This record gives sequence, structure tokens and C-alpha cells, in this order.
Amino acid sequence: MRVLDSLQKIDQRVYRAVTRVGLPALDPFTPKLVQATDNMAPWFLVSATLAATGGKPLRRTALRAILAAGAANALSASVKRATGRTRPDSTGIPPARFPYRSYPSSSFPSGHTAAAAAFAAALASDAPRPLTAMVSALAGTVALSRVHSGVHYPGDVLGGAAIGLGAAFLARAALPPRPELATGALTEPAGAHPGHVEDPGRALEGEGVTAVVNPRSAEGLPALVSANAPAPASFDTAAKIKKALPRARVLVLAEDDDIGQVMDEAARTGEILAVAGGDGTVNTAARAALDHDRPLLVLPDGTLNNFARTLGLSSVDEGLLAFANGRLARVDVGEVDGRIFLNTSSFGSYPRMVERRDRWAPKIGKWPAFVLALCRDLWELSPTPAVVDGSPTRVWWAFVGNCRYRTHARVPALRESLVDGMLDVRVLGARSPFPRLRAGIDVLLGRHWHGEGYSERTATELTLTIPDLPRRLAVDGEVVEGSRTVRFAKRPAALRVFVPPRT
Repeated sequence: MRVLDSLQKIDQRVYRAVTRVGLPALDPFTPKLVQATDNMAPWFLVSATLAATGGKPLRRTALRAILAAGAANALSASVKRATGRTRPDSTGIPPARFPYRSYPSSSFPSGHTAAAAAFAAALASDAPRPLTAMVSALAGTVALSRVHSGVHYPGDVLGGAAIGLGAAFLARAALPPRPELATGALTEPAGAHPGHVEDPGRALEGEGVTAVVNPRSAEGLPALVSANAPAPASFDTAAKIKKALPRARVLVLAEDDDIGQVMDEAARTGEILAVAGGDGTVNTAARAALDHDRPLLVLPDGTLNNFARTLGLSSVDEGLLAFANGRLARVDVGEVDGRIFLNTSSFGSYPRMVERRDRWAPKIGKWPAFVLALCRDLWELSPTPAVVDGSPTRVWWAFVGNCRYRTHARVPALRESLVDGMLDVRVLGARSPFPRLRAGIDVLLGRHWHGEGYSERTATELTLTIPDLPRRLAVDGEVVEGSRTVRFAKRPAALRVFVPPRT
């Protein structure tokens, strides 16, 4: 108690020094700032502005920041009810500075400061530096105004700041930051570093190129109505390819075509195989290109284009430009149960979770969708009994990546290389008691939490045994039925692909 009494006396002395000696130049502005920050108004305004003008990366940053501010505000309100500290005595404070309202609630902690600190800290993790500096200055001004106006003691402000930083930490765990965005580059990284570069020996006009266009991959397109009525967007893509490569053979898939057979025939009869579609279509084309030892030209034109983005290609035009530049590289390919994968293969509840994430991501963003899909699966599903490399375990989900993925919390994000010869293996196991709660903590707290239920490593091969049906595997987004014993392996530098020039 003596320590608390001493701290309170120090708090009161600092308060008197700030309010009575203070900063007279701020007197006309402090009351207005105190009132303007009620109900988190400035933070909602900043978040809405970023969401409307900052593009996809800053929308996630804005969402994280406002969630942190809201959590800090709610938590500080709960602490207020538990403390009941009286407000400072306003006697002696210049009337022009004192706010035009009464504050009957507890003084400790400062909820306004908690929200301000949480917003600034959550924003700072991956926002551009000028924006971070501006918001941090505003948050500091809010904290100072709470004392200068006579509404709070300095200790109240410090307590609010501590709560705000804690809320920001939790928000960053739920929506992991992207540090590369703090430099001002608000787009995806330029792509993975490919390996050996070769001379493709191709004709610029597309001589020897067979291009297969899958209209069912186009983002936002409905299913085809009939075999003879491909979606309108496929004509645009086919026309674009034909214009850039007038001597190329262009095939537009119909609804009843067998994609595997068409790709195999295209690779067998052509010298270069080009494919316009998403990850699933590109996977099928890569298998045909490997079978016939053909270079692969990826033209990203699907809902998900993760492999193309890792190569540094984000559009059909960029893919055609890569072909014109004529730069080939060899990249690794993963293999599972006789099937290849360019991105990932997974088992347990991960296939269903990915399906839900991809369905919700266009509306709320990728990372919020991942968190919601994870919570939904942990609530509805039971862990899958499995034997992973000889060790029995109950698996919530497991992920095997073709090359090492950069990690945001526990979530695999991007790759910086496609030629490291490794599999990225991540397994989330079930632990008792409270397996669902512990699994959620293992994932959301990321690197700050060393939970025994989560393992992460690299390997060149992996053996998995799933005793019970169903044995669902996701292979580059396509869900298939696996064998009782599944083997994962690598085919290093097996696939030749066209890549953009280095910058």
C-alpha cells in the first residue's frame, strides 16, 4: 500500500505541474481535441480513409488498427469498473481549457489513450513511415490532452497506453503484419528468385507455341452454359494471345473437354506449352510439360494465381512480355502420391478451411477470412488420426509447401525462392485438455507462443498414413482422395518456366 500511495502522490504532483504551469499555447485547442476524440471518431475516420484509398494492403492494415482500438477501448472500460479512481480536481485549471462536459466514470485508465495507442501501434507494423509518424503524433497529442485538460492523471494515461499496446499485440497476432509494406511498396513482392537461366530458342511470333485457355478459371465468371458457349472473357484472353503471338496455336477449352487430355496433346504436339488459367489449370499444364519436357509459359487468368505471382507474373500481359524477353528458369516441383504440386498440398481440415477462406476473402480480406475459417473448422470438425513420419498424432490441419514459405504468424504467406530443394512442413496437432482452444492459441499467437501442438520444419520427403476414410488431400487447390499411405517428395529444378527479367 505504501508503494501505491507513493506512486499516487508522484502522479498528482506531475498532474499539477502539467495543468497549472502547463503549456498555455495549447489552452484554446485542448478542449476541442478532447471532445473530437470521443467515441474513437478520429480512428474510424483514418481507417475509413485508408480502406477507401489505400488499396488491398492498407485495407488490412486499417482493419487491424481499428480492431485494436476497439479492443483497447472495451478493455479499458472493464478496468474502469474495477478500479473506481476519482477524477482529478479541476480547481485551478483555466476555464478555457476545461472540457464542456462532466466525466462521472473512473479516471483509471484513460480509454481515449488506450484506443489511440492501440491504433497507432497496430498501424505502425506495416503502414508507410510517413503515415505511421502522422498517426503516432496524433496519438501522442491525444494522450497529452487528457492530462493538460484536467481529465486524467498521468498514471491514467500510462495505464491506457499499456492496455493499448497489449490490444495492438493481439490484433497483430490475428492479422499478421506485412513489414515490406512499411517502405511504401504497396504491391505484392516482385516474385521468387528462379534458378538456372537458359536460352529458350523460341520464335517471337509464337512459332511452335500451343496455348490452352481455360475460361472456367476466370475470376468471377459463372460456369459455362454449354460446351459450345465459352465465357466472353475467354475470347478476350485468346484474342490477346493471338495478337501477341500470331503464329501460336490457341485452344479454348469447352465445358466437356478433359483438361488433362487437352494439355497432354498440346504439350506433345507443340514445342512450348502456354496456359491461361488459375493454379489448378496451371498444375495440369505443368504435369503435361514435365511429361513431354516442354517449357511452360504461365498466363495468370484465374481466381487464384499463386504460382504465377511467385514467378513475378500478375497478368496475361506480363506473361506475354516474359515470353518476349525469352528468359527461362528451372523451378522445383513437389510430388504427392504420383501427383505434382507447384504451391501446396495439405490434409486434415486444411482443404475445407482453404475453400472457406477463398470464398470469404473477396468480401473481408484474406487474413480475416483465414481466421474466421480456422475458428469455424475448430468448432465444427474433429482432428484426423494420422501417423506423420512414424509418429502417431491427431491432426487439425497440415500443410506441405513446395519450397520454404515466409511466415505471417503461423500462416504460410509468400515464397522467396522456388529452387531450395525443400518441402515446407507445418502440422497443427490436437492436445488435451481443451484441444480447440489450444489449437487457436497455437495459431494466432504465432512466433510469440511455443505451443507443443504446432510443428514447423523443412524436409526433402515426408510419409503420412491416414487410417480412416475420408482421406482428403488438397493439391494446388484441387481436393482429391489420397491413399492410406501418402508420400511427399521433391523434384528439384524439374520444370522450365518463362520468368520476367530481373530488375
